[in-house]
Amino acid sequence: MPKLSTLMTGLIALSVLALGAVGWLELRGPTDTTSILPGLEMQEVTTGDYNLTILVPDSFGRKYFSKPAHIDQPFYISRFEITIDQWDKCVAEGGCIYLAKRRPYQTGNHPVTRISWFDAYNFTQWLSKTTGDTYRLPTEEEWAFAAFGGEDVTRDTIDDLIRQRQMVQTATLSRFRKTLEIGANGENMWSIADMTGSVWEWTLTCWFSSDEENKRPRTIEQLSNPGLCANRIVQGDERAHVPYFVDKVYTGGCGTGAPVDHIGFRVVRETKTLRQFL
Repeated sequence: MPKLSTLMTGLIALSVLALGAVGWLELRGPTDTTSILPGLEMQEVTTGDYNLTILVPDSFGRKYFSKPAHIDQPFYISRFEITIDQWDKCVAEGGCIYLAKRRPYQTGNHPVTRISWFDAYNFTQWLSKTTGDTYRLPTEEEWAFAAFGGEDVTRDTIDDLIRQRQMVQTATLSRFRKTLEIGANGENMWSIADMTGSVWEWTLTCWFSSDEENKRPRTIEQLSNPGLCANRIVQGDERAHVPYFVDKVYTGGCGTGAPVDHIGFRVVRETKTLRQFL
């Protein structure tokens, strides 16, 4: 009996040490990205359920369909879109291939645009490797949940965004809208900025020509595979599907209503495993 008691005591001690080690790794929090990527601010988003309405192309006019959306795991999303300066830091560190394609009026604090899905994917891979945390693009469901503060995305929500964009285009007499420095388009109730405006944002979500394939549930791991599909969803003040290798679309062929003026992105950081159980 004494031997068994000693063995049990030893096992308990080892378990406590192991849990302590894991706890230290998980509870230490994410890596401080200040020196790695200055200006990157992350906002926590909790779990929840909501109804997501989507506008899809239709030769007879606007077509909508709605679906229940579930956010099963909390996550962090960047408060602002990735900037030109942040992108160029990735280039300087060897994680991204080419310097940002900036227009004459843009500063380093403007959102980086003319970015393909694969470019954005490479950026998240570099950021994950550099920090030791898991960064990726948001799914469409995560993006909409964060953009509208967990509220249902309805047909009225979509039509209102389209009207607002059309009013801006009418007032400026141009379909081309200049980008603004991050934060200039305002924040929502969760302090997340610029979710709608002149920059459209890449998501992980695939688009297929088959409705059956579009409705098939897929895991984050599946969606993170660059070879899964040829088209990815971009979100903003309207939704579109764009080939993953395209960095700008001016013809309007991929949008449901208007051309994609600019394509950029923001990042998601996954929460630590142990944190989810505390």
